[in-house]
Amino acid sequence: MTDLTRSPESTPIPLRRNWRFQSYWLGTTVGAIGTTMSLLVYPLLALSLTGSPLLAGLLAATQAATAVVFGIPAGALADRFSRRNLLLSSEALRTLATGAVLALVATDAVNIAGLFVAAVVLGLSGAIGMPVRRLALRSIVPDEQLRQALSQDEVRVNIAMLAGPPLAGSLFAVGWVQPFIVALACYVASFCSACLTRLPATGQQPGPLKASNLFRGAMVGPKVVWNDPVLRAVTGLMTLENLIFAALNLILINHFQQQGIDARTIGLALSGEAIGYLTGAALVTRLHRRFRPGLLLLGVVWTSLLVTAALLFVTSPLGVFLLLLVISLGKPALYVLIDVIVFQQVDDSIRGRVISGSFTVLAVGGPIGSAVAGLLLGHLPHAASIGLFCLLLIVPLCAGTLSRRLRRAEWPDQP
Repeated sequence: MTDLTRSPESTPIPLRRNWRFQSYWLGTTVGAIGTTMSLLVYPLLALSLTGSPLLAGLLAATQAATAVVFGIPAGALADRFSRRNLLLSSEALRTLATGAVLALVATDAVNIAGLFVAAVVLGLSGAIGMPVRRLALRSIVPDEQLRQALSQDEVRVNIAMLAGPPLAGSLFAVGWVQPFIVALACYVASFCSACLTRLPATGQQPGPLKASNLFRGAMVGPKVVWNDPVLRAVTGLMTLENLIFAALNLILINHFQQQGIDARTIGLALSGEAIGYLTGAALVTRLHRRFRPGLLLLGVVWTSLLVTAALLFVTSPLGVFLLLLVISLGKPALYVLIDVIVFQQVDDSIRGRVISGSFTVLAVGGPIGSAVAGLLLGHLPHAASIGLFCLLLIVPLCAGTLSRRLRRAEWPDQP
């Protein structure tokens, strides 16, 4: 059978002409736009329905918490069953959930309970789809193009983060129905792309499935992450970073709404994160060449801490936009580092569990940050809440800075 990623002379086809990768990338990009829209429009809708920052925070935390709870078992599923079937199941779940919410909003029957149910379904969809989407890259591009594909995949995330929040804010300012129509269209397009994606029959293991065996096998991923010093440090510090960033989103949304700033401007202010990621994706190769992984990690997190502290004094939408941009510049290099370590050093038979292990740990910060922020906003002003989250990062960051092993860690061989 001919390898579609290579020419007759066995030279890899340029990535821009690899139709399997590019069509898959386009579909997942459109789907990611729908996801980033949902991450903003659900808290906005909850605030509009209830006026409660706590409920908005709990709603934002529910989707992320569900993805965390099912993330590690989902990695075991990706190593056992057809990854294509799991991908289609994930796409179908989020499409149906969004369609149901759209119907409720259109008929004025939406309530906070229904939004929580939808958030659980979206979180489950994310847990199933995340490891499969990461593994798909390894299946549809040759080894020598993997780093380039990973960098382009970070661009996908960045485009979604750039387009989703302002689009959701602008549409929500027009009406509650409009953002859900567009999000549903994004998910339908992503589902169609997934139907056209051909993945090899990997991840299939014989024998009966037992829940106890599935859980024990799933724990292989976290163990691999813990035993690798670089993966452990990156996932630990970035988990705290994600916690703080999830909290910042809700804190800033609540602060802007109290100032009477419209939803469109809120979305544009929060899009600074996406601009930073998009710019940072172009810097991945340079940063990898210039810095050791430990030094890169420490530099990115120290910069993020200092810039987050500046949000204590800068509260205008433009100022917030610029600070979020700076915070996000170095993060794509760290995400690509995790992928490189996993793809280069981990056997395919457990790769789904390791990917789920690392990214599930990273995702833990999201629901905790949103929930804690919602609780704090009921008792503290936004500046005091931001200050508390900054203090949370100082001790582990100082400990990492003092670790000679982390500072001297070398990059793994490139695929």
